[in-house]
Amino acid sequence: MRKNTNYVGALAAASTLVAGFASAGTTAPMAPVPATAPIESGLTGEVHVGYSSLYEFRFVDVGSDLIEAGIDLSYDLNENFGLSAGAWYGSVNDSQTFGNSSNELDLYAAISTSLGPVSLEFGYIYYYYQDIAGLDTQEVYVSAGVEDIFWGIGASATLYYDFDSNNGWYLQPEVTKSFNLMEGCLSLNLSAGVGVSDGHGWQMADTLGSFGTADGFQGWYVKAELPWQFRENVVIAPYVKYVDADNGLVSDTPMVGGTGTLGGREHLIGGVKLSVSF
Repeated sequence: MRKNTNYVGALAAASTLVAGFASAGTTAPMAPVPATAPIESGLTGEVHVGYSSLYEFRFVDVGSDLIEAGIDLSYDLNENFGLSAGAWYGSVNDSQTFGNSSNELDLYAAISTSLGPVSLEFGYIYYYYQDIAGLDTQEVYVSAGVEDIFWGIGASATLYYDFDSNNGWYLQPEVTKSFNLMEGCLSLNLSAGVGVSDGHGWQMADTLGSFGTADGFQGWYVKAELPWQFRENVVIAPYVKYVDADNGLVSDTPMVGGTGTLGGREHLIGGVKLSVSF
């Protein structure tokens, strides 16, 4: 459960910070965005660590005090196509949704290209949950984005399809805008988006403790981050994010026993990421 976004995701956000424009506008920015620091071999990459006050995945509260780490690699095949791959690990200790601790490892691979001003990415994600049997799943995704539509505003959309455990899709459109505060080292990245899904039953519930679906509109969010490149190839980026989930989603409802409440919730999330590119 990344972020792209999530999409979109933690991998995407960190790569976006290094690239120096709005997150997940990424990112999917929603989908992972390759790091941009060139080296002679054509291979580029980054490692990152981060903390978030809440692990929010596609508008669902997975748990508080998220500790995360990851690595992204990318390679230019030629002037038209690039390959990328990476891994992301996240851990929370008080997940009400999944019951107590939740540790997650995501692995991804993707190919990217462009058609005129439109950047395209096609990828695969494997989600592994070491604490919860039967929750592992797989997705494929396609992401399309334009960095500057007008006035420096970018737009992107990522469609994820789960062909394994959930057999459903999730769509996240997003708009982004970046302001250069200090040339070459400090910027303000703003983003806003919505989520729409069909069939992602694992993150929904019809009654307390049961699985179900809440298809259609999932919620909306706005995010502001302040990436600061305080050393060459090193970026620290504090951020805040406001999330308003649709009232059909799980909210503090344990899928593994216990009691809780139905209905989406509003969340104000704060966090920081440290990224080193190479």
